[in-house]
Amino acid sequence: MNPKELCSRQFIDQEAGFLSWLRTLGYSEATIVTRKRNLREFLLYLERCGISVMDQSAGGKTKLFTRYLKRRENRLYGSGLMNASINVAVGSVNKFFEYLRQSESFAIVPDNLQYVEELYGPRVVLSPDDISSLYEATYIKKWFARAETWEYQVAIQQRDRAMLGIYYGCGLRKSEGTNLTVSNILIERKLVFVRKGKGSKERYVPVTDGNLQHITDYLHDGRNYLLSRSRTSTDAFFISQYGRACEDQALSARLDILVKNSGNPGLQSKKPTLHTLRHSIATHLLQSGMEIEMIQKFLGHASLESTQIYTHLVNEF
Repeated sequence: MNPKELCSRQFIDQEAGFLSWLRTLGYSEATIVTRKRNLREFLLYLERCGISVMDQSAGGKTKLFTRYLKRRENRLYGSGLMNASINVAVGSVNKFFEYLRQSESFAIVPDNLQYVEELYGPRVVLSPDDISSLYEATYIKKWFARAETWEYQVAIQQRDRAMLGIYYGCGLRKSEGTNLTVSNILIERKLVFVRKGKGSKERYVPVTDGNLQHITDYLHDGRNYLLSRSRTSTDAFFISQYGRACEDQALSARLDILVKNSGNPGLQSKKPTLHTLRHSIATHLLQSGMEIEMIQKFLGHASLESTQIYTHLVNEF
């Protein structure tokens, strides 16, 4: 018998129903894969405990699942699981319980598992001067003999400025930016529509005039040039040099190049990521006097507690 396969017919059906429910809610396939992996481990754990149905007897064992995760090895590295990884699994199980409560007539569904405390390291925040250095780096030119190569460079630089406008100016998460389509850019309304936010939540994000100009220039010029280099068609906002939807690794690589080309030692020492840009705009908005509730909506945080971390960053910055 495969130790990774479920035996309980009820668990098999519940797992399938849960995954279908997540797709209906609009969760990304990457998130669904993670949820499935976490839920499968939980259900296999219950089966090893002699539980095959979700009833009163399951309640006591579910409470011990977090302790089980704390004690088991990380299968990749051999050490114990990090608290962040444990909380991802806890979140998946709690989402499964939410599914059971909403879609099945169970008299008893176990109480949600408690999250473990996470000890966060210091978050990197860029200064306004660092941000200026990044924008300035998008204008550094390399001279080429071929006009086609020159046009390509201009298109990539326009995409770089649009990237900064989306991830810093709009504070989007990495996946939110790569999931953007052309129709999500509402130029006349000066808004970006985030259709696939965290937890399948949608929101509208305002864009400043300067960043809107960068986004519009790329949308009308640079993107069309990059799209012309391929026979395929896509409605993705960010386009690769091959004319296809751009993956986050490519955008992360472009940010690394901008940091290197900036010639700013302080910026280079911080080794910023796309998510650093999100932390930075949140901190800068708080410094400017914006109410924390407005920043919560801007970032798409489900709870105010997630936004309050930036009050500590402002004091440290």
